[in-house]
Amino acid sequence: MPVLTMAAHALLSPSASHRWLNCTAAPRLEAQEPDSSSSYAEEGTLAHAMCARTLKLYLGQSTASEAREIRELSGEYYAAEMDEHVETYRALVLGKLSDARAHTKDARLLVERRLDFGSYIPDAFGTADAIIIADGMMEVIDFKYGKGVRVEAERNPQMMIYALGAYDEFSLEYDIRRVRMTIVQPRLENISEYETSVYELTAWAENTLRPKAREAYEGKGKQKPGDWCRFCKVRGKCKALAQDCLKTAETFSDPKLIGPEMMAREVLPRIASIKSWLTDVEDYALGQALSGVGYEGYKVVEGRSNRKITDVNGAVEALTSEFDPEIIMKPRELKTITDLERVIGKKRFTELCSPYITKPRGKPTLVPESDKRPPYNSVDEDFKDIEL
Repeated sequence: MPVLTMAAHALLSPSASHRWLNCTAAPRLEAQEPDSSSSYAEEGTLAHAMCARTLKLYLGQSTASEAREIRELSGEYYAAEMDEHVETYRALVLGKLSDARAHTKDARLLVERRLDFGSYIPDAFGTADAIIIADGMMEVIDFKYGKGVRVEAERNPQMMIYALGAYDEFSLEYDIRRVRMTIVQPRLENISEYETSVYELTAWAENTLRPKAREAYEGKGKQKPGDWCRFCKVRGKCKALAQDCLKTAETFSDPKLIGPEMMAREVLPRIASIKSWLTDVEDYALGQALSGVGYEGYKVVEGRSNRKITDVNGAVEALTSEFDPEIIMKPRELKTITDLERVIGKKRFTELCSPYITKPRGKPTLVPESDKRPPYNSVDEDFKDIEL
């Protein structure tokens, strides 16, 4: 979950800055792709709202917007561990505020503060999680609830952009000389800090950020694959990424076999990125096929799925009427369908338990036309000819 919530149509998002600072072509290529959300994003939104609420309550500020988000999302995404992680964040922020007020009596804590980055990045702005403004040291703090990727603060461009926005707004009011950026990622027990001088921060802005942002904004960027492709919207159809993943074999000196040295230097380090790319391509092609795009020689079929016992109590009652519980039960639960069929026979198992079993539809999958499975029909397609 990013520290800032950008406008829906902002081209250069600070949360994606690691990507567009390296691949300046990415923003224009992604601009036509639809936005999407996920359960992880919604979970992060809830955790962020809880963080903001606890700090605003401390400051005596209104928490109406946070309360609304919490009401909307808690039912589906709240987990008890959130309270502990929010408290970790709260304690860290208030500890830093106390330190700041020890040497600057009028040090301020700003929660969910809207910042403008327009002097460096065209049309860019957003809202910071927490900023502590004081003489000498300014703090920018970011709460991240995700646990999939560990995020470090050192020279993190997203955090540096937020620091620039805060410095621009408050540098005339406070004597800010240094900036400390902190990422709080409690689910990975990660509290990462990076400190730099205002001189180094503004030099980076002038020499790197501003020219790269202009290049990306004006559509003059160049594609450059790398680890920043992970969350790119066009990674499944990016030609530069495909060429980068496919060129590995071209570097082999032996045209027939891969030796240990080449395996260690050229192949093994690329496995993760190539696997990820193949998954992205597969997902993109499947999505396109489901939307009506045809791929010559391929079709969409229903993937495999496993049968499920939907009424365990009913199945147990039916089975124990004829078989000893020791035969059909694990120590504390009913055995799997496969094990039950093995011990009492498929035919008798079906006769007794068919009312309590369902087999959900398999997920669609893209396969060669030679596959014997029939073409996949969506639920909408199945019912399209039924008149209501």
